[in-house]
Amino acid sequence: MHFAESVKEVIRDLSARPERPTPALLCQKVGAELERHLDRVVYSNDRYMRHPILLWDEWEVMLIAWKSGQITPIHDHRGVMGGMSVLSGGLSEERFGTPQEKPELFDSRNRAEGDLSDIGPTVLHRLAPTTPTAISLHIYRPPLRTMGIWDATGMLAIMPSAFDVGEEVLAHATGVPVGGA
Repeated sequence: MHFAESVKEVIRDLSARPERPTPALLCQKVGAELERHLDRVVYSNDRYMRHPILLWDEWEVMLIAWKSGQITPIHDHRGVMGGMSVLSGGLSEERFGTPQEKPELFDSRNRAEGDLSDIGPTVLHRLAPTTPTAISLHIYRPPLRTMGIWDATGMLAIMPSAFDVGEEVLAHATGVPVGGA
């Protein structure tokens, strides 16, 4: 079974329960499944790397691989609910309010390995690794198709969400280790 199929199964199982699954709850469950595939993660010295895992029904699941010094722009998720789990290393997360349509920092915290975070539909934030490398899992409902990009003057653009590696890296992974028989 491919990893993406395992993730679908987790979503189906949790969705069959009386309470609706949140992205953070799914991050916790999917993160445990993902650990055996972390040897497949692709890092870059130039930028953080977004890996697609699953785009299905009303869910999107992706992983981001980070190296020290990489940072997202201040961004929003255009009304999409999300959850994030730090699978290895650590991340700094800064959250912003928008008085007078300009970002203003109101919260900054370090997110250690194992930390779960809900990302509400109105969250404006920026992420950066606090360790030499880090891996974070992101789950969105509905799928994240665009993001608002901000700087100190306000919103700059609405950009499409895109991936940096192909599905073959994680979504199509099986239980066989890289280079294994």
